[in-house]
Amino acid sequence: MPAETREIAPIVEAELAQPVSPAVVAAAEEIRRRHGESVLACLFYGSCLRDGQDRDRVLDFYALVESYRAFHDRRFMAFLNAVVPPNVYYLEMPYEGRVVRAKYAVVSLDALARDATSAALVPTIWARMAQPCALPYARDPEVRRQVGEALVSAIRTTAAQVLDLLPPEFSARDLWTRAFRESYRTEFRAERTGRSEVLHAAAVERYDRLAAAALPARAWPISSGSVSSGQVSSGPVSSGPVSSGPASSGEAQSDDSPLFGHPAEAGRRRKAERRWYRRRIAGRCLHVLRLIKNAYTFTDGLDYVLWKIETHSGIRTEPTPWQRRHPLLAAPRLAWRLYHKGAFR
Repeated sequence: MPAETREIAPIVEAELAQPVSPAVVAAAEEIRRRHGESVLACLFYGSCLRDGQDRDRVLDFYALVESYRAFHDRRFMAFLNAVVPPNVYYLEMPYEGRVVRAKYAVVSLDALARDATSAALVPTIWARMAQPCALPYARDPEVRRQVGEALVSAIRTTAAQVLDLLPPEFSARDLWTRAFRESYRTEFRAERTGRSEVLHAAAVERYDRLAAAALPARAWPISSGSVSSGQVSSGPVSSGPVSSGPASSGEAQSDDSPLFGHPAEAGRRRKAERRWYRRRIAGRCLHVLRLIKNAYTFTDGLDYVLWKIETHSGIRTEPTPWQRRHPLLAAPRLAWRLYHKGAFR
C-alpha cells in the first residue's frame, strides 16, 4: 500500500465509523427493508452529516448494491441505472412522532470503485466522496473495506485532478475549494455563491490533513502549519457545524494553513483545462438526463426536484396539475423557465 494511502485510510475509516443519529440508522434500515439483500451498504453523506441536523431535512444516502438487476424489479429501471446512473429514490417514514425523509442514489459497488478514479467520465462520485461520509450499514467487513478503498481513491483523485489548475503556490483551502467549484460546474448546479467555501469551512482541519497526504508527488509542502509533512493523524475527524457564513474567495488564509508548491507548467495547465471543459459538457448533458429520469423514480418527484432547486437558489416555480401528471413532457419548459429566473448558475 502506498504511503499516501496508508495516511489517508485511517482518516476515512474513522469517518465511516462515526456515530450517526438514530433517525439516520432508521432510514438506512428502511432502505434495506425495501430492497433486501441486494443492498450491500448504505453510505450517508451531505449537509445533514456535516451539521448533525436531521429534523425537517432530507437525508442523503448512496445505496451500494451488488447488481442493478438484483435491486430493481423491472429490467428497464436496471437498464436506466446502468446507462444514466444513478437512479434516485425518495422515502418518507414515521419515526418517533415525526417524519423522516431521505433520498438514496443507487450505485453498484463496482461502479463506486471505478468512478472514484480519473477514469470516470464526470467527477460526480469522486468529488462527493472526497467529502466526509459515514457508513451506518455494511453487510460485512469486506464490503466496508471496499467502500473505504473507494473513498481513499476519491480523495486522491480529487486532489490530483485539480492540482494543475492551481498557481505555483497554493493553500489547502485553495485546493479543496477549487476542486468543489470545478465539480459543481460540471452540473447545472442550483447552488448559492460560496458553496465550495462552506464545504471546506465545515471541516478545515480534516481538509488540511488530507491535502498533505493526497497531493501527487510533484507537489511539495512549503509550510506545514498545524499539519506536519508526512504526519497525518489517524484519530477521529471532527466535522462540526458549518460556520455561519461562507468565506469570500478573497479572504486571507489562516496563519496555520498548510501551503504547498508545484511546477505549474503551462502545458499541464492547458491539458487540465481541456479535461475540465470536456467534463463540463458531458456532466451537464448527464445532469439534464438525470433530472428528467429522476422525476419518475420516486413519488412526487417533480415537486421534490423543484423544492430542491428552491432550497439552493431561492427561486420558486409551482408546477401545474398537468405538469405533475407529465413530468417528462413538462421538464424542458420548466427548466427553461427556471434558467431565465436565475435558478441555475
